[in-house]
Amino acid sequence: MTMNTSKPNPGNYRGNRDDEYVPLEGGTSFSNLIGKLLRKPLSIFHELETGNLSWQIHGVLILVAVVCLSVFGFVVGTFSWGSQLWSAPLKIVSGLIFSALICLPSLYIFTCIGGLEARFSSVVGMLCSIVALSSLLLVGFAPVVWLFSVSSTSTVFIGFMLLTLWMICVGFGFTLIFRAGKAMGMTNTGHLLVWCMIFLLVTVQMTTSLRPIVGESDSLFNFGEKKFFLQYWSEQLQQATD
Repeated sequence: MTMNTSKPNPGNYRGNRDDEYVPLEGGTSFSNLIGKLLRKPLSIFHELETGNLSWQIHGVLILVAVVCLSVFGFVVGTFSWGSQLWSAPLKIVSGLIFSALICLPSLYIFTCIGGLEARFSSVVGMLCSIVALSSLLLVGFAPVVWLFSVSSTSTVFIGFMLLTLWMICVGFGFTLIFRAGKAMGMTNTGHLLVWCMIFLLVTVQMTTSLRPIVGESDSLFNFGEKKFFLQYWSEQLQQATD
């Protein structure tokens, strides 16, 4: 009879979400939460669920989102300059925050249906984390957007590029809440997929409701003319090809 003396490979445990779901270190400062969002995001959810600093974390995450979206919006505004330098950041910040607020009730319901027994403040933190991480990634693409903003005259191309970047960035945010849901005990994350599709549709429709974000217009908003985002995009593409 022989005894198996082989040792487990430490590499097999790399990326284990249970290993990352640990107490938050370094406090809730602006810079520390940015670092944790990028390196060890599950520690933020651990603090939200077990600590007493949940609302402080919410505030810092919202601040991260507002700062990053403002910078990104300013860069987007350089495509047209003028009033777009302040109106584009205003529309992007207010539009995304409002989209998050109206999607918060459905997120809480879907997490409950999925078996997550978490505090409401933890679910709010999940939403804040999605917005903050997506905004942080967007500002990372700001130099790329600036290059095309100052060198291109195609509104359709800039709009398509911004839409693509948003889908990439929010996709990372969606991945984060799936990981957080599993780490916090969610038994069925399929409901989160439905919510992610709803959130994405809401944000895309919001860009149409707050148009124009890219390009110039005689009015700041076009609330009087209701359009579905697919209709608006097809009209813009048709105008560009005429």
